[in-house]
Amino acid sequence: CHPGNMPEDALLKYAHDPMVRILACGGDGTCGWIFSSLDKVWSTVLGQKSSKSRVHLSKYKDHLPLAIMPLGTGNDLSRQFGWGGTFKSHMKDKSMITAVQTSKSSSLDRWRCIIMPVKTLTEEDKQFIPKVLMESYHDAGHVEEVEEDYSRRTTVDVLQTLLEDDDSTKKSLSRRKSQKELMRMSEPSTQIFDGVFCNYFSLGFDAKVVYLFHKEREMHPEKFTSPLKNKMVYVQKSPYALKAPKLRKNAKVLVNNEKGQLVNLKIPKSCRAIILMNIQSYAGGNRLTSNGDSSDSLIEVIFVSNAIRLASCAMKPTMPFLLFRVAAQTNNVCIRTRCPLHCQVDGEPWLQGEGVIQVKFHSRNSILEKIKDNTSCGCMGDSTEDTVIT
Repeated sequence: CHPGNMPEDALLKYAHDPMVRILACGGDGTCGWIFSSLDKVWSTVLGQKSSKSRVHLSKYKDHLPLAIMPLGTGNDLSRQFGWGGTFKSHMKDKSMITAVQTSKSSSLDRWRCIIMPVKTLTEEDKQFIPKVLMESYHDAGHVEEVEEDYSRRTTVDVLQTLLEDDDSTKKSLSRRKSQKELMRMSEPSTQIFDGVFCNYFSLGFDAKVVYLFHKEREMHPEKFTSPLKNKMVYVQKSPYALKAPKLRKNAKVLVNNEKGQLVNLKIPKSCRAIILMNIQSYAGGNRLTSNGDSSDSLIEVIFVSNAIRLASCAMKPTMPFLLFRVAAQTNNVCIRTRCPLHCQVDGEPWLQGEGVIQVKFHSRNSILEKIKDNTSCGCMGDSTEDTVIT
């Protein structure tokens, strides 16, 4: 795409029309790209960024909703809203357009992820990290005005603890071994990351499996010719993830409690992965917990200690005793990592160097949920001929 020919350029002229619906043909990455384009559309329509100019707080909250034709790998967002996990031949027919026209309007929270590596920052720069995290947190409008001054002071103090004990923690022998192992595999990222995701964020052994899977696919694409073969490679890579470091001594987690105060969330001793879930479909349709909603402004924090149990969640239907306990439901998570760790956002993995990570509520977008055949949502009257689908 070139300037003037981007999705936001085409969508802007339909922003005021409540009858227009979008059909995204692709996977989770395509949906995220379109949602990012919609951010630019609403920024233009609503003006400068502020807590009062977010689309879900405006009269346009139901405009330009997104339907999905699943053409990706995991298609978790498509699964979540009933569009299916794989492409089917009937989706090329008019029935797909009809399904978009008759689908019902729903909502999807989106989350901003900020990662600031501490290795490449000067000591002076590090002192600004709590202030940066605090400013981005207040931009989301979470804190009541009456308590804002007190909350800001106490929150900055708590965030400051993320930078403490650097020297003592670096002396851990097990951590040095983990760092050497990771360094042999790839050079960890030391770049600042600021992005938005829809589905989930994780760090630890599950992200390592995805990372190894992607590396294998890049080197040997001939092994990945069918969904079944893809799963076989995924299973083959799973044992390597058991070498991922335990996180209790390698990370610290802070979350907002019900009062909006940042508190420490204790990491279990044997924890090897931390997953932040926004929707109830994970890594190609796996259900990890019965908690949560995709439009409640809260994200579920899950600590994973057992790799076999995580893999068992792929069983259909998921057995209740295999579901994970949610450690917290919150609108703001801050994580301090003290060694290189694998991370992933919506199935896109990388190796991240030591740093500070914040995940916070970003916005809520309109999305379409497919309804069963021969039924109607009733929101568009008896005729759907005037619906515009882009």
